[in-house]
Amino acid sequence: MLKKLSLMIFSVLITLAVAEIVLRVAHIGYPALGGKLHFYTWNPYTGVSLRPDAKGMVYGENTVYVSINHEGLRDREHTKDKPANTFRVAILGDSFAEALQVPADKTFWSVLQQNLNSCSALGGKTPEVINFGVAGYGTGQELQMLRHAAWDYSPDLVLLAFFTGNDIQNNNRILQDDPYRPYFIHQDGKLVLDDAFLHAPGWKSQFSLPHRIFSWAIANSRVLQVMAAAKNYSSSKNTDGVKPTEMGLNDAIYHAPTDPVWQDAWSVTDDLIGAMNDEVKAHNAKLLVTTLSSSIQVDPDGTRREQLEKKLGVNDLFYPDERVRQVSEKDGVPVLTLAPAFLQYAQEHNAQLHGFRGSNQGHWNEIGHQLGGEMMAQKVCEMLATPSAPANATTGATKQDAAKKAN
Repeated sequence: MLKKLSLMIFSVLITLAVAEIVLRVAHIGYPALGGKLHFYTWNPYTGVSLRPDAKGMVYGENTVYVSINHEGLRDREHTKDKPANTFRVAILGDSFAEALQVPADKTFWSVLQQNLNSCSALGGKTPEVINFGVAGYGTGQELQMLRHAAWDYSPDLVLLAFFTGNDIQNNNRILQDDPYRPYFIHQDGKLVLDDAFLHAPGWKSQFSLPHRIFSWAIANSRVLQVMAAAKNYSSSKNTDGVKPTEMGLNDAIYHAPTDPVWQDAWSVTDDLIGAMNDEVKAHNAKLLVTTLSSSIQVDPDGTRREQLEKKLGVNDLFYPDERVRQVSEKDGVPVLTLAPAFLQYAQEHNAQLHGFRGSNQGHWNEIGHQLGGEMMAQKVCEMLATPSAPANATTGATKQDAAKKAN
């Protein structure tokens, strides 16, 4: 029996080794599904946050060395006391702002700061952009981050980097199906915090050493990555039961909500933007809402986009961007809508703004970050130069004008 058991174990190990080699030779793997748990820890306000002083390589869509500062931000060190003659910008967002896919000096928030150096409307003040982005955050968590972290740095402007691809579903407990985060809900006609995650079993233990070791194992084993990807894909479905166009996103965002759960998710999201605006005004600061892009919205090859538009019965995929714009402008909040201009830029230059290593899906690559940072800087500078201008002064521009500005 011992010999048979040893032979069986040996056979399994050989099979796994051969499978690992085959997957590596074929360049098949999903390293983004593991290895990053080292960078996160629990947080009493947002559920999760970046682990202070964490450092190391991230083997995801791209291979990048990442360091987290002493305060748990994916950024350089910043003093909480604002230096004299400084104009501070606080970035709120999810994985697009966290940007573990590109070096820190290539992120849109770094490009934003670099470009603001030439903004005459700052009146000689030094721009300082601070990144509070954390992967997986929805608007509710970003509001919590603003309240419990960003205000400590006294920002003059808050830039909400709104990713329409999943921020709406992030704001709804049913759609997100994650017990380890705060949600905002409507109660007696008011938006109130639901912090039940504080009492959820396993909330803190998910960041324990055994879980971190398992995460590291997935990052370094193609076999485990394929197994994890298969599990994710098999459990990932849109509201209508159809597989999503891109893993982690939901195609229901591209049309007006008809399902009650989606209607509630949108209603809460609308009110969260309003609550953030009230919060910012109370601190005598400015708010800029910037809607980012999903890969299918801005793919220069329109095949996937046209197929999805036909399936959904819509003329374009900009419904979420337009709704966020209308809701924000109703409250007098300036808006920068990137996706239409990104699409035109991608088509004119035959450029992929999302994805790495030949993929056209996923997060912004360096081109996307560069383009986004430049457009954000121009919008911020315009806001400072014409503080009394209508909220839609820039977003009302044509796609051609927006593309020219991007250049």
